Amino acid sequence: MTRIHVTVMASALATMLIGASAASAQTTLYAQGPAIGTPGVTGGGAYVPPGTLYDNQQADGTTSLVSQDSSGTFQARSADDFSIPAGACASGVFDISQVRVQTTQQNAAPQSFGLDLFNDDGSGTSPTAGINPFATFPQTSQTNLGAFGAATSLFEASFNTPGLQLNANTVYWVSGFGTDAAANAAGFNNYFAASTGATGTSANGVLIAPGAGVATWTEASAVIGPPSLAFSFAIDGTCATAGAPLEPPRELPTLSQYTLMLLGLLLGIAGVTTTLRRRREQ
Repeated sequence: MTRIHVTVMASALATMLIGASAASAQTTLYAQGPAIGTPGVTGGGAYVPPGTLYDNQQADGTTSLVSQDSSGTFQARSADDFSIPAGACASGVFDISQVRVQTTQQNAAPQSFGLDLFNDDGSGTSPTAGINPFATFPQTSQTNLGAFGAATSLFEASFNTPGLQLNANTVYWVSGFGTDAAANAAGFNNYFAASTGATGTSANGVLIAPGAGVATWTEASAVIGPPSLAFSFAIDGTCATAGAPLEPPRELPTLSQYTLMLLGLLLGIAGVTTTLRRRREQ
């Protein structure tokens, strides 16, 4: 997977960052990674352990695309799509326990990561308009996997997702991002790491960066040039139970039980009648 070097991209990006300031125009939308096999950086392959519901592979050690939460120019998200096959899940609904993503960030701006989940816009190729997630989660933990590029490190962030349920055979979009881009206000400093993608799926990762001239969700390759990108994430969970179990049927009284109940009722009535008669005679 060949990538154009950052310095080559700088002049091209300067014309693409429509509406951005002169300073931000010099900011690239992606971070260049080292050659695969560099110590400390994963070289693709399934997550460890693999995602139980979906595995879009670990970072391939080449590129990561800007994805961070900030006001103004440096608000951006990179996202990738996924759909969980129903398989043997009769309910067609999955309880999601955890999502893992691999991201990179500038060493000068250490911070926590966040997770956004977006609905598809119906096309199967883009999230709904704007940065409008249906669910956002804070990181549960992060692990520094080592140097990724110049003054940049690769991280694996984990996100517990209590209460999150996703439907089978439905397109969703996932985005890992830095949550405090103000820590490096001079430019982009958080990136979603590229991967080779899940087997049999298309690499159609997208980017939105309104302050940098990418006003709507756009395929990554249309912004930074080919090839298309997939992003690194894994999803863990289990099939949701198809409805709560029914209560066991209540046993009806047998004929003998009905007889005893009726006898008891009659004896009670007789006792009350006798008591009332005695009171009238006194």
